[in-house]
Amino acid sequence: MTAESPDVWKANLERAKKTMETFKEQAQLCGLILNTMWLMKDKLLDTLIAKWGKKELPPYQMFVSIYFVRNIMYLRGAYLLACGSLCEPSRDLLRTILETIMRGYLFIVNRKEAGLMYDQLMEKMKPEDRDFLRERKHWPFKFLLGELYTKATRRSLEKIIDKLSRSSHPSIRSAWLDLNYSEEGVKDCLDFILVLSYHNMQMMTESFLFFFDEDFKSAIKLTLKRIADFQKEVVILEPDKQKHSKKLRLKKGNFLEVLK
Repeated sequence: MTAESPDVWKANLERAKKTMETFKEQAQLCGLILNTMWLMKDKLLDTLIAKWGKKELPPYQMFVSIYFVRNIMYLRGAYLLACGSLCEPSRDLLRTILETIMRGYLFIVNRKEAGLMYDQLMEKMKPEDRDFLRERKHWPFKFLLGELYTKATRRSLEKIIDKLSRSSHPSIRSAWLDLNYSEEGVKDCLDFILVLSYHNMQMMTESFLFFFDEDFKSAIKLTLKRIADFQKEVVILEPDKQKHSKKLRLKKGNFLEVLK
C-alpha cells in the first residue's frame, strides 16, 4: 500500500513565509544576528592566530571558542526549525545551547573544571578525578545551577530549562504540538534564539576580550545592543554568585561600558 508523500519543502516554505510575514522584524533580526556571529567566528580565529600564534590555548579558552562556534550552528538550526513552526525540535536545540553556555561560563570562572574536562578528553585523568566526575555525573544541569547561580536566578532558570526540556525526551504530551502552525510557539523560539545569541557572544567576549581590537569590540557592542533594544529584557545567564560574578567583566547588561 502506497500513499503520495507530502511535499515537505513546500509545506515548510509556506510556514516560513508566514513567519516572515507575521514576525518580520524579529525574524529578520535573528537572521542578521546569526550571520553576524558567523563572521565573528572567522574574526575570532584570525585574531587568535595573529595574537596567540600556534600555541595551544588554555583549556577554558579552547572550550569556550569551540562552544561559541558549535552554538552558532545549533542556533541556525533552531532558527530554521522555528521559522517552519517546528518548535519542539527547535527548543530541543535551544536547550543544548543553554547548557553549553552554562558550561562555558563554568570553565571561565573555575578553570580547574576546564582542566578536568581537558584531562578527560586527553585520557590522562587521575583515578580520583575520574571517580569524582562519575559520582557527580560530570557537569549536569543540577550541578551547573547550584554552582553558578543565586537562589532567585536558579528558580528562574529552572523554569526555562523545564520549558525547553519538554521535547528532549520521548514525551507523549508534546508529540502533536507541531502539526499546526503556532504563532505563540514561533515567537517563543525566536525570543530564545535572540537571548541565547546574546549570551553566546557575551561568553565568547568574556573569554577573549583582551585579544580584541576596537573594531571587533565595536561590532560586538552593536550586536548586543540590537538584541537588548529589541528584547528590552535579557535573562541572566552569566554566573551571579558573588564568588564567580566578581571574576567577570561582562555582567548585568554592562556591555556598553565595558566595550567602549
